[in-house]
Amino acid sequence: MREKQRKLQLPEKLRWNHNEWYRRWLLRQLPSQVGSALDVGCGLGDLARSIRADEVTAIDASARMIERARATSEKVRWIHGDVLTHDLGRYNVVTAEASLHHLPLREGLTRLAGLTKPGGLLIVVGLYLTATRADHAMELVTLPANALVGIAKAINGTGGKPHDTEMPMVMTAPTLPEIRAAAAEIVPGARIRRHLFWRYSLVWRAPEVH
Repeated sequence: MREKQRKLQLPEKLRWNHNEWYRRWLLRQLPSQVGSALDVGCGLGDLARSIRADEVTAIDASARMIERARATSEKVRWIHGDVLTHDLGRYNVVTAEASLHHLPLREGLTRLAGLTKPGGLLIVVGLYLTATRADHAMELVTLPANALVGIAKAINGTGGKPHDTEMPMVMTAPTLPEIRAAAAEIVPGARIRRHLFWRYSLVWRAPEVH
């Protein structure tokens, strides 16, 4: 892992939540009917509470985050624990919103794939390290777009701090080539897309068992 650099940081009042921006996209990837779902690195539980499933489980390594999330909903099974070692089942849907980069890439992706039931869906929206020429070319669009969205949100009163102050700061992340290489080995066939605002998505359907 290498240090993740941010360029032209916006003033505090113009900063905004990139995870929230992509949450609607993530939720649209879900099947209309979901039996069981697991949200990995749930934080305060915004995504977990938005998932429509018969059973929703959410796990985070921060006891304080889970304590606060648990106070917001009794419909979700909140777990304080390390997703790499905690005894978990297998789920029809596994989501990871801005959390995979907090784990060793290959170990983390292998674990998420293992938590996905045969025929189930793994959906990751993650951060990547700007490293390639294509990444830097994308920033020619990303940086002004980031500022414009921040200004618009400040005008309509929805801007401000982008994350809870207790969320861990992101100082490292894998590069997109590293993510693609790991996915090709661990979750072959996964759809990986580069998005604006330093995000990528990975969607993988676990093979059915015959």
